[in-house]
Amino acid sequence: MGAMRTLSATTLFSLLALTATAMEVGKPSPAFTIKQLSGPPIELSQYKGKVVAIAFIDTNCPHCQNLTKLLNVISKEYAGKPVQILGCAFNDGSQQALPQFIQQFQPNFPVGYCSRDAVLNYLQFPILKPLYVPHMVFLDKRGMVRGDYLGESEFMTHPDVNVRMELEQLLKGGTTTSAAARKQ
Repeated sequence: MGAMRTLSATTLFSLLALTATAMEVGKPSPAFTIKQLSGPPIELSQYKGKVVAIAFIDTNCPHCQNLTKLLNVISKEYAGKPVQILGCAFNDGSQQALPQFIQQFQPNFPVGYCSRDAVLNYLQFPILKPLYVPHMVFLDKRGMVRGDYLGESEFMTHPDVNVRMELEQLLKGGTTTSAAARKQ
């Protein structure tokens, strides 16, 4: 019985340690690959020298669909600047749902898919915490994580303003993120 309690306590401690991790702002972005329906996979490392905004989405989520529409507008505004917007769907069946999503929302930036496990691993997201979408990550021109915004964060209540602020700050070479809270 005592050994069983120790094992349970150890297991519980390990699980708690896993839930305490999160993507570290100011650290290099981990390697990450987004699969495309056609064409080669997208490697984040191929965008060094550009500010990168990644939207992690669910193809069925109305908030994600609205963000995709907004990112279309922002992508046009930043055409010709060193900015790359990416979308990564990771809901169950995203590979099958993506053609209809792309046809309906016509993103003018690359949108691909990954498994939920790959996204959670990239985001270093707590295993036991729900991941609300859309979730956005911003990388500076050197590939450093400069913003990690949860779907339920203040940042996502006004993405029309906050995404632009974040991009502008990063284009200026800023190392801090916009006034919106990082993690909430």
